[in-house]
Amino acid sequence: MYDDSERLLHDADALDDDVRSRLDKTIDRIGMGRYQWTLLCLCGCGWLADNMWLQAAAIVLPRVQQHYSVPDNWIGAASAAMFAGMLLGAVGWGTCSDLLGRSTAFNATLVFTALFGLLASLSWSFTSLAVILFLLGTAVGGSMPTDGTLIIEHLPQPKLYLVTALSIFFSVGSVVAAVFALFLVPQNSCAVATIPCDPALNNGWKHYLGALGIFTLAMFIARVVFFRLHESPRFLVHAGRPAEALVALQAMARFNGNPQLADELDLPDVDDSVATVVEDDASYMPIGNGDTKSGSRWLRRLQMVLEPEWRRTSLLIWGAWCGMALAYTMFNVYLPKLLESKGTTSIEASLWDVLIFTIGGCPGAFVGAKLILTPLGRRWSLAGSTIMTAVFCLLFVFAQKAQNAFFVRISATGVGLASTVMWSILYGWTPEIFATKVRGTACGMASGFSRIGGVLAPILGGMLLLISRAAPVYTSMVVFLFAAACVLMLSENEGESGRTQGGRPVVVH
Repeated sequence: MYDDSERLLHDADALDDDVRSRLDKTIDRIGMGRYQWTLLCLCGCGWLADNMWLQAAAIVLPRVQQHYSVPDNWIGAASAAMFAGMLLGAVGWGTCSDLLGRSTAFNATLVFTALFGLLASLSWSFTSLAVILFLLGTAVGGSMPTDGTLIIEHLPQPKLYLVTALSIFFSVGSVVAAVFALFLVPQNSCAVATIPCDPALNNGWKHYLGALGIFTLAMFIARVVFFRLHESPRFLVHAGRPAEALVALQAMARFNGNPQLADELDLPDVDDSVATVVEDDASYMPIGNGDTKSGSRWLRRLQMVLEPEWRRTSLLIWGAWCGMALAYTMFNVYLPKLLESKGTTSIEASLWDVLIFTIGGCPGAFVGAKLILTPLGRRWSLAGSTIMTAVFCLLFVFAQKAQNAFFVRISATGVGLASTVMWSILYGWTPEIFATKVRGTACGMASGFSRIGGVLAPILGGMLLLISRAAPVYTSMVVFLFAAACVLMLSENEGESGRTQGGRPVVVH
């Protein structure tokens, strides 16, 4: 299992232009073993929870609207509240992972998601539901930036593409949400478009949210009971705690079944990696040190991603994240409502359409992982998939106007597939771009800007619905094109991934 990784290490040592630190080489030498595969799956739980709850919010909106007799121009407030919470959670938990460590955020985000998800099922008014969804958003919004940061810091160089493949869990999350809905919502809901609706006959959406809360709690239990997470060695090195980094590296090697390698690792190797970081980076600042006021450290980290080294990259990444989230959410949040508006005779039938839409997106993660390895690279693969999502949005409008149920499903599935490719590449590329010292904060802020788009989407979409059913989809198409333009203004080897070795991109941590 370790022959390839050891060979990679020796080959790298033989190159005069090897820019990686000794810590990078050590992680390559440990390889992709049981520890990394298990961690990959558990990080996937956070990505799954993120999209599962987003899809759940879209699914329950028509039922909530009936339950509390909410007008069209106000129903989007529930989703907006959730995305506002996700904005706060993405930035807050991302920065927390830089200040307090990756493992703290890794476990806290999922347990709070489960807690607030269960509370959402007990809501007693539209206002109370919106407040609880905001709290839910603060928890689930931190999952993707913190989990993505954690896994990329444990992977050897040849396996970094697996961060993109991690989006498989994101796609599965929407499928899980649709399957739960099919079993729990139709049997306990009022008929389509029945307003006012007797709340006693419309509790399916509450049972649904409660079931998802229990499912999320089970994923958290799996994290803490069946696996012992060691803090990221890269974080510990940058935090000025090399001895603890050594212990973590040795534990990973032993978990992977290589005690001999664990015994070979020594403290000077890790100390040298700290020296390498300091020599290569004049702006190096140990995480957690410096100003004793956590607020000042927090602001300092936010400022770091806007320093000249990162400013252009950060602004373009934020534009891409915000634009994609605004466009995708505006389409996705109103998809169940749009499907019902085309004449679907039952809730169950519309949920089957949603399930087809979500399943159609699942191969996107595999496609994205393969595309970035082709001559298209990350930039053109991301821009191309974003443009294709816009094209399928346009086809969806035409199919809706033609009232052709078959082509509505095909075009909606096309949106799901192209957007999943888009998200998988974006999620995988963003952590690679930024260095360890700012990665958690930078990824958290990028995710935060996507939540800004998510906040605006249901509010703007509700207003556009008053104009026509097609207006939100047309708007999504235009915003997707804007996001693609932001991507094309990036370079293929942006930021830290711009360093090369032997003609190959190398991510230097």
